[in-house]
Amino acid sequence: MKARTYAISNEYNLADHETWAAILEPALCQDSAAIECLARLLFTIKKAIENGPDGVAQASRALLAGIESAYLHTDAHKAALKLYLLSLTGQLKPQDEPLQLINEAIKRSAVTNELRKKKTASKKKRRSNLK
Repeated sequence: MKARTYAISNEYNLADHETWAAILEPALCQDSAAIECLARLLFTIKKAIENGPDGVAQASRALLAGIESAYLHTDAHKAALKLYLLSLTGQLKPQDEPLQLINEAIKRSAVTNELRKKKTASKKKRRSNLK
């Protein structure tokens, strides 16, 4: 699906009707059985969440499995596969090897997230000292 990326959440909804329509219409709506399956899955996830902490954990695992499955159909996955195939040929520079690139990106993200957490904790501490 080559669609625009939409802002998915706001203060009230994680995804509104417009967002769902933008996601569903291009591909899935051509297959009413697929839409029916998705609706049933979403309903099952909703019921699980409403059943409390155990259901929330189940829903979280189901959503993660869905994300992992969706990844296999993304441009990011296609690009990663191309890079991996190039790696198998032995034609990449060491710094361009897939694991090297991925691990460096993960490391940079972890550092950024850690700095963000410290900044947030510092702000909370200052606010509590002002009270």
